[in-house]
Formats: sequence, structure tokens, C-alpha cells
Amino acid sequence: MKDGGQQIRRVVAISDLHIDLKENREWLERLCDEDHRDECLLLAGDLASGIKQVEAGLSRLVSSYGQVFFVPGNHDLWVKPGEITDSLVRFHELRALCQSLSISDCPSELYEPSGNPRLVILPIHSWYALPGEAESLFLPKPGEDPSLSMWADRIRIRWPVEIANPAEYFLALNETMDLGNTSPVVISFSHFLPRRELMFAEIQRKGAHCSSAGDRAPRFNFSRVAGSKGIDSLIRRFGSTVHIHGHQHRNRDRWIEGVHYLSYCLGYPQERLRAGIRTETVKPLEVWTG
Repeated sequence: MKDGGQQIRRVVAISDLHIDLKENREWLERLCDEDHRDECLLLAGDLASGIKQVEAGLSRLVSSYGQVFFVPGNHDLWVKPGEITDSLVRFHELRALCQSLSISDCPSELYEPSGNPRLVILPIHSWYALPGEAESLFLPKPGEDPSLSMWADRIRIRWPVEIANPAEYFLALNETMDLGNTSPVVISFSHFLPRRELMFAEIQRKGAHCSSAGDRAPRFNFSRVAGSKGIDSLIRRFGSTVHIHGHQHRNRDRWIEGVHYLSYCLGYPQERLRAGIRTETVKPLEVWTG
């Protein structure tokens, strides 16, 4: 396990910055104009949908924060025709970019100024399991479109033929992680959801479908592309105290079976407008302080 060697006072987290959008890009610039050198930022995917935008965003964050951790989301792995061969190539491009910027996507130790207690940050690479796959979070939804015709990943994500199950492929990347000796605090994060319950504002009864009052997309069933149960298996195997995820553009704060699950996103401007959230008030969420 990498030893970050950082003297960090706070760990903060956020996801789904989508800085392809002008308002979100301006938000990032304002955030990075401030000094966050005593903070560690966990960025849980979907920074942007183009490699140049991702590089610009990560470079800006590195200039402001003492340490940055990143795992890509689905938008980060989108490819355009004629750009590169597939999304796996893009994934490896992003890993190389992170390495060049000293951004970590592997387990690292951090310390508060006193040097104690030790804190482990655990990035988890992941993808969503589709209905019919063993790790899927799928729940049926009345009136849904099973073809997901509105889901952009169907066009913008391309896998090489040797990857038949992307969810299994990405989970396997985490199998070699070594956390070393037992740590008092392990904070993990992934882009995709680790549990069905986290799709809902309230804990749902077993078998409840994924619809709600005021559903703005009645034919879209998010559970088809939500995440993977395998993520939660890793969370519990490595003893996470806190787990952060993104992807759904819904904020969550919930304790389930001894783990504190958090989701906190910037999301799209229209989502903030509907929720009555002023963009300038959004700040990364504090998830640990020394």
C-alpha cells in the first residue's frame, strides 16, 4: 500500500462535477481559487466526458488540494467515433494521467498533523452490473423501457470483445489491494452504488420497484445501471468505516449494517434549480476530520 505521507486535517468528498457544463466549470474555478492544502479530496467520478476536460479539471484540483484521489465514472470513459478504440483505452489513459499529476487511485495512508490515528483511503474501481448478472442491483419498474434507449452509455461506452462483463473486470482490479496492518479508519469510495437501498430516499421494503411520485423519466429504470453488489463485498472485506459513492445525482446519508454510506454531488444545473440549491453554496462534503 502506498504511504501518502500527507499531513491532512480534513477529508472531503464530492462526485459528478460534470465540468463540460459552463456553470459547473465556473464553480470548479471558484472552488480552486481557495487554499485547500490541508484537505484531501475524494472525487467519486464523472468529472467530464472528454480527456482534455478531465485533465484540465484534475490539474486545477491538484493546484488547490493537498491530496486528490479519483476513480472514473461512466461519463469519464465515454468515447467519440474516431477518437480512440474503446473505453478501456480511455480508462488506462486516465490512470496514466492521474499518475502524472500525483493523483492516487490506489490505497494510501494519510495522517493528521499529530501523526495519529492512521487513516486509509481506499479507491474502488467499479462498473455497473446489468440485469441478469449476479451482482446486479436491478429491481423491476412498471412501464420501463428495458432497452434503455435514452441511456447515453449505449452509444458512448464501447468495450473490447475480451471484456464480456465490465462489472467483473473492474472489481477484479481491486483484488490485489493490500491495506497492510489493520487501520482504525478506512474510507472507501466508488462511482457506482454498492447497494439497492441507496437508490431510495427511504429504506424500501424488499421487492419494491424503482418508481416514485413525480418520476421525471417513467420509462427509465436507473436500477439497471446503478452499480454492483460486488462493491459492497469489497467495502466489508476491507473494513470500511465510511463509503462514498456518486452516479445517481442524489445525496444520501445512511448507516447500514455498521457502514456509513454517503453520496454528495454537484450534478446538473437544472437539478440544483429544481431542488432550490444555489450553486455557490455547494462545497465538498467533510467526511473525516482529525
